[in-house]
Amino acid sequence: MQQSRSTFTRGTLYVVLAVLFWGNSAALAKYLFLTRYDPLIITQTRVSLSFIMLTAYFLFVNRDVFRVPLRALSSFALVGVIGIASTNYTYYYTVKESTVATAILIQNAAPVLVMVYAVLIAKEEEFNVIKMLALLLALGGCYFAVSGGSLRDVKLSGWALLTGPASMLTYAFMLLASKRVLREYPVWTMLVYALGFATLFWLLVNPPWAIAAKGYALEDWGIFVVFAVLSILTPYIFFINGLKLLEASTAGVITTLEPVVAIAVAYVALGETLTSIQLLGAVGVVCAILLLQVQREYFYRLLRRREHAD
Repeated sequence: MQQSRSTFTRGTLYVVLAVLFWGNSAALAKYLFLTRYDPLIITQTRVSLSFIMLTAYFLFVNRDVFRVPLRALSSFALVGVIGIASTNYTYYYTVKESTVATAILIQNAAPVLVMVYAVLIAKEEEFNVIKMLALLLALGGCYFAVSGGSLRDVKLSGWALLTGPASMLTYAFMLLASKRVLREYPVWTMLVYALGFATLFWLLVNPPWAIAAKGYALEDWGIFVVFAVLSILTPYIFFINGLKLLEASTAGVITTLEPVVAIAVAYVALGETLTSIQLLGAVGVVCAILLLQVQREYFYRLLRRREHAD
């Protein structure tokens, strides 16, 4: 029982650490788009370079990571192509064509889909009122934290009308599919193969000679490497480790902390304004995460009572 409590706390910490990195990535990506890079090269290099670095490390440290049955490759391919490649591209395309606020709000609605599927369709999770309240509080808090209560910065037009909802759907798929794969295979194995299939997919879409024709300088590649480490390699390591320990819906709710981190960084580092409504929204998201802890403690107490009754 104590181990389960520790596992839940550790999983929550891992996801929060991932969110700390993701919270800085959207604004940084928007800056890169406004300078000289398009979403395709940013999405492709962050995945491909992360795969290369992770693979090189395990080739020297532990080659058992690469040993999987052939039947598992289709699952890794789905997580890599739909869960990682598609989610990243549709999200960043929405950031470029719309606003950071719009992209964050739409994608962070994914936990609703995850909970509906996991509870009502797959019946992989149990429904309870506290979990539902946490989800609603997180979504409401995310909206107010990002928008300040105004829809002025929430805009969808052109292809973003498709990529915005697509980022939500593919993100929900990533949470659910990754959780299923993690029940059978180690974290590192899933990461290597998922990133590998995402890399292969992007090489088919945008082959090496097309990238070479762009004439990127050494400085550009340095930027790509840094962004890959900060936006996908490090946070994905934390997130997948956390997802293995938590329910998919719980992990999804915790990731709504991302916009809170983003506005906090903008306030501290960039001197942007922070309204009372945004602060209230941030408090709402934090309270939602605390509610999940309350739910867990309630579960432990109920289990103890049943044990004593028996």
